[in-house]
Amino acid sequence: MKPIDARQLRNAARIDTGLCIVGAGVAGIALAREFAGGSQDLCLVESGALAVDEATQALYDLQSVGYPVRANFMARARYFGGSSNLWAGRSMRLDPIDFEQRDWVPDSGWPISYDEVAAYYARADRVLELPDAAKLAVLAERLSNTDGAAFRDGELRPKVVIWGRRPMRFQKAYLKPLSASRNITILLNGNVTRLVPNAARTHVESVTVATLNGKQVEIHARQFVLACGGLENARLLLCSDGLGNDHDVVGRYFMEHPRAIFGKVQLTAPFRSSLLLGTPLPDGKVQLGVGLSTEVQRRERLLNSYLTLEPQMSELTQQAYQSSANVVKVLMRKGYAGSRRDIFRANLPEIRELAYLLTPKEVMPHFMYRGYARLKGFSHRFRKIHRLTVINFCEQVPRPESRVTLGDARDALGLPTLVLNWKIGREETASLVRLQRLLGERLKKERVGDLDETGLEGIEPQYTDASHHMGTTRMSEDPRKGVVNRDTRLHSVDNLYIAGSSVFPTAGCANPTLTIVALALRLADRLKRAS
Repeated sequence: MKPIDARQLRNAARIDTGLCIVGAGVAGIALAREFAGGSQDLCLVESGALAVDEATQALYDLQSVGYPVRANFMARARYFGGSSNLWAGRSMRLDPIDFEQRDWVPDSGWPISYDEVAAYYARADRVLELPDAAKLAVLAERLSNTDGAAFRDGELRPKVVIWGRRPMRFQKAYLKPLSASRNITILLNGNVTRLVPNAARTHVESVTVATLNGKQVEIHARQFVLACGGLENARLLLCSDGLGNDHDVVGRYFMEHPRAIFGKVQLTAPFRSSLLLGTPLPDGKVQLGVGLSTEVQRRERLLNSYLTLEPQMSELTQQAYQSSANVVKVLMRKGYAGSRRDIFRANLPEIRELAYLLTPKEVMPHFMYRGYARLKGFSHRFRKIHRLTVINFCEQVPRPESRVTLGDARDALGLPTLVLNWKIGREETASLVRLQRLLGERLKKERVGDLDETGLEGIEPQYTDASHHMGTTRMSEDPRKGVVNRDTRLHSVDNLYIAGSSVFPTAGCANPTLTIVALALRLADRLKRAS
């Protein structure tokens, strides 16, 4: 069925369906596709259309009052496909320790086990069209002598980071199949502004949909799923008179993956690694990061963080990279807000952000990167890599005071905008420093190189956010500590579920998209059994 534009419906129209999914991003689309061709009617509601629109995108505006997030950065995309329209495709699995209750990490522990989520990772790989995980595991064991030096004593361990041949754009991949399914209705330009429960507030009867041209639509369903992202899931509950917020948990425990460009390695021998710097595969790309082993985390009470190594660029190379990367990102709409006419006026991040957090393997199309990698490997016979920059990816402690709340300002639909108070503490930096020092010890012992430890004492790294919004409607079996139960259903509402990284109790250090998809598939199986 062709997508319906909510702006074209008559005012006060009513839609009846079996399942209503609010949000057509990664979580919502991954969930909806599991029902395509089935017997249950489904309505997938998306605030935006099929392309970015400035008025719709402005509905995401918020006020940041805590640790600063990137300015002029389009961290979320409010149109069909969501943030999959922006991301570079980096995918990772969470680790078993991320699911454990750790006495040194307050409020840690998932109510489901790692194995329950891992059972869905292979299916999630296929949804994202990622390289075969079994082949990657074998590849990761074939470390060169230089690669293996970091991991030889077991204090550190490799972290596998993968990309598909191209970033999965959910609109391009799944709009046509979903539209062709007779049991699925896609509603575009429809902004859900309120969840309408029964008098006891134990059951959602309908949702109110508003359009920017002043119309309202009601959607009635047997089951509802919020899949609006880590910030908007909480906002919608708070705007619905605090539905599910009986214990003041909605919006709390906001987490990110703080990233910092901090640390340099001077190699004593030419670096010939392929895996630590990234290498192309026939069906994607892979890179090994360096992370703390589970044993070290437990023994030293540290967070689960990791780092990657990137060749250090000369000043001249950085200047050239800055110009080209800025243009590419704006033209491809890979993250920066504003129109294409603003390409040379945009207030863009510093070169350190672009050159090291957006590497060639993430910017280049797959066929170009394979050629680039071969050329780079050939050139290393003549130009050896002697200096590396360290990129740090940190796990965060789940803190109740790190949160989003409703502010005084109103958006174009009359809803309160969000106030984000992101908190980062000493624990994140302590784990970063210890990881770097362990790496430095290994490099020196193996006579591979030296880590510049200048500033490691008393440092305050300049962190940046990663556009990974997690934790605001967290999962817990204790209603006083979480918004949803182990099935990601609200504790106090019998037919309202949440999909996405807002249900993560802890964040680990892995990019969340793969786990978002895995949990969406798990929820689909749960909803099918209940229907």
